[in-house]
Amino acid sequence: MLKTPFAPAVRWTAAVLITLLAAAACDDTGARTATVSVERVTGSWRAGDDTALTLSADRTFTASGLNSGKLAGTGCPGGHTDGDWAFFADDGDGLYMTSPRARSGSEIGLSFTEQADGPCRLTLTAVDDGETLCATSDPETPCDLGVRFTRKG
Repeated sequence: MLKTPFAPAVRWTAAVLITLLAAAACDDTGARTATVSVERVTGSWRAGDDTALTLSADRTFTASGLNSGKLAGTGCPGGHTDGDWAFFADDGDGLYMTSPRARSGSEIGLSFTEQADGPCRLTLTAVDDGETLCATSDPETPCDLGVRFTRKG
């Protein structure tokens, strides 16, 4: 029988921590979140035929189709719309919110010029080494809406 120098409680704690770290890095589809720079996300993105998004270096965006298909339940303005975007970052007080000064991140928040009928629940999460931006309504579960934006090209 193989003896281990670690007590059962230490082995159990290590197993739980490893599981939590793995869950934090991946969503339920196996996509791994990625930290990307402003330069990496600026440009045109598309999800299907009717949904498009352009993120500009000046932190503005234009979009169309954000109220169609699986995105209809987010409460966000649809059709042709625009606004500002920013990475989420720790503000120094332990609050995680959008920061116009953040030069990189793994989650992007959109602030629409047009007022939504209710709260808009849409965040973009960089996955697949930054090749994909996933739409999510729950930051704890990247890609929960099943909509993936890829580079238009």
